[in-house]
Amino acid sequence: MAKKGKGSKKKAGRKVRVDLRKNRAKAVRDKNVWTRGFRDGDIKHQDTKNVEQVRAKGDLSRKRTIITQDDGVEDGHLREGVVVAMRGRVAEVDDGEKRWVCTVRRLLRTRLMKERHPVTVGDDVRFLPVEVSGEESRGISGAQDLPEGVIEVVGDRRTMLVRRYDRRTHVLAANVDVAVIVMAADQPTLRRHLIDRYLVSVHQGKMRPVVCINKSDFDRDGFAASVLDCYAGLGYRCFLTCATTRTGLDALQEELSGRTSVLVGPSGVGKSSLLNALDAGLSLQVGTLTDLQRGRHTTTTTRLLRWAFGGYVVDTPGMRQFELADVKPEELEAYFVEFVDLISECRFADCSHTHEEGCAVKTAVEEGTIAAERYDSYCRMYEECSAEPRY
Repeated sequence: MAKKGKGSKKKAGRKVRVDLRKNRAKAVRDKNVWTRGFRDGDIKHQDTKNVEQVRAKGDLSRKRTIITQDDGVEDGHLREGVVVAMRGRVAEVDDGEKRWVCTVRRLLRTRLMKERHPVTVGDDVRFLPVEVSGEESRGISGAQDLPEGVIEVVGDRRTMLVRRYDRRTHVLAANVDVAVIVMAADQPTLRRHLIDRYLVSVHQGKMRPVVCINKSDFDRDGFAASVLDCYAGLGYRCFLTCATTRTGLDALQEELSGRTSVLVGPSGVGKSSLLNALDAGLSLQVGTLTDLQRGRHTTTTTRLLRWAFGGYVVDTPGMRQFELADVKPEELEAYFVEFVDLISECRFADCSHTHEEGCAVKTAVEEGTIAAERYDSYCRMYEECSAEPRY
């Protein structure tokens, strides 16, 4: 990035209305707060570039107007990188030369939570290195001693995989091309409805979905293969794999090569084993079903990993539940690919496809054109989306 010349003019700031923090009027000076503020990136000389106006007039007293530079600090001081791991509120950022342990400026974090979502793995960010007495500050992330930074800017996201968890929207990954939905033929039990949930979220996030059923050696009755045939008939790329026998791995590797992908699925389906089988150099820890029964997740941190055969993959922890986030009931039909061509044939323009007379989708289900299991998944999700409170 080119540095600004002496004669260049500073870009005008943009006014933003944000909520006041509850502890804004706290009078007691707490040294621990100052230390924590420095670590969070709030106490630095660049903060003088933000101008605040607080007016105690009715509702205006509950908010503040700030004039902020979208480009953050001067471009010449910022580094560019990609978030490769999240550990709580701490992000590991790779700038192409080395990794940094970064916090997010509190004001930026507040804005992201209100307007979109907090920082996540795959985000393109710009950050400012932290120096103490002219020397590079160091911090600990996991077991690594890394240089510290503060994230000032988060780039726009091309794609995003999200879920609802604990009444909040949880962003699993950003800027990925392919989402691989991994299930097991057995142990744990194959749940078709869960595949449908993931597919809706993947379509919502504008990624290309891939359905993978692992542990094919447990598919003794052919049920898993028949499930894949159903999704392949809808146009999805499907793979039946086994990490131990390497069944289907060459085809899956070709599908992922040169792309950024994310592997998602419940605990115990063998995502870590599958990653190790695709690229032995990853050497990820592998758990057992005993660990799952004890409530232990083998993978506990979402990470962006580089494939030896080209491309990247986001490894996510297993999830026992997957609730849709921000899906309106009237939008759900668009995420069921077999519904799309039939919507215009329904008797009512606002048909929900659940109870109406003259519904082309219900007729297709009765005729066997649409699988009854898929339609049941739609009805269950439609009911849940309708019950979701609107804000």
